[in-house]
Amino acid sequence: MVFNRRNLGGRLGRGVMGYAAALVLTLLAGQTAQAQESLRFTTSVPAPSFIYADILSVWAQRVIDDSNGTLDIQMFPAGTLGRDPATHLDMARDGIADISYIILGYTPGAVNEATIIELPGSVPSATAGSLAATKMVEDGLWPGQGMENVKVLGAFSTAPTLLTTLSKVETLDDAAGKKLRGAGPTLLATINAIGATPVGGITSPQLAESLSRGLIDGTINEWVALTIFGVAEIAKYHLDINLGASPLMVVMNKDRYDSLPEEARAAIDKNSGEPFARLWGEEFDAAIEKFRSAAMKDDSRTFTTLSDEQQAIWDDKLQTVVDGWIAETPNGQEIYDAFTAAVNEAAQ
Repeated sequence: MVFNRRNLGGRLGRGVMGYAAALVLTLLAGQTAQAQESLRFTTSVPAPSFIYADILSVWAQRVIDDSNGTLDIQMFPAGTLGRDPATHLDMARDGIADISYIILGYTPGAVNEATIIELPGSVPSATAGSLAATKMVEDGLWPGQGMENVKVLGAFSTAPTLLTTLSKVETLDDAAGKKLRGAGPTLLATINAIGATPVGGITSPQLAESLSRGLIDGTINEWVALTIFGVAEIAKYHLDINLGASPLMVVMNKDRYDSLPEEARAAIDKNSGEPFARLWGEEFDAAIEKFRSAAMKDDSRTFTTLSDEQQAIWDDKLQTVVDGWIAETPNGQEIYDAFTAAVNEAAQ
């Protein structure tokens, strides 16, 4: 057999070059795969709910799209990563989850300053409340307690709550002695102020069953929770009075955030803070209007507005909750004044 050295050299050269090119492509692909970080996002809300579908998932996709392929976010709805929502803050602190949606009423003391949102009449809408909450975090007025290991990505308020009960309430005497559920210490203080019996420790998914079993006579919630957790199917009496709202947050393990490549961190930062607050607030307020309008067409329901005389009586009782919060909270007056100013500015 005769070999042509020129042909053999050409074939060998092309083979080596082809191998080198393939090796480069393989290495580049490996670097790309390694560059993409995957984050675990745990939440207690079910996948069909608008909070998951229209807010949290939308936010996650925006972050992914802005990360230039450096980031993926794996969503865990309905407690599939941590069933107890009261543990979700600790999961983010400990790095079990990278990102957590937390209901601050389930973790008393974590951000005690945020309980101002629970005060009667504190916010007129989810949008105004969320923008004000964001300003409080950014201005360092809501440092929280034991929050050093997490980064706040979003600070939110629900829309104002109302009183929903199994029987009609239109006076303070009607409320007296009723077992009413509140989601946090300030809402429980509000229940006590109107002469009812405060009941804590009941999460939103447990509300409908608690009402059905007679464990509670009513609850302080907004129309989203009343609808998606089945409360409105059982309790048909609604008193239209602003008894406060609920503070919520999305937080991330700080060490995990710091470990991400610059493009990934930039994508998270771009979509956090005010943009996240607007997304939350606008979607939440739209859902409130949708659910409230549908409920008002239901002839089986009774909607009650306080008379002027009763409104003045309730206002006097509810003011004691505000005064007590200011007195018991470190820098309470400063925080109250700053939050009120921020709400008024956002509501304009």
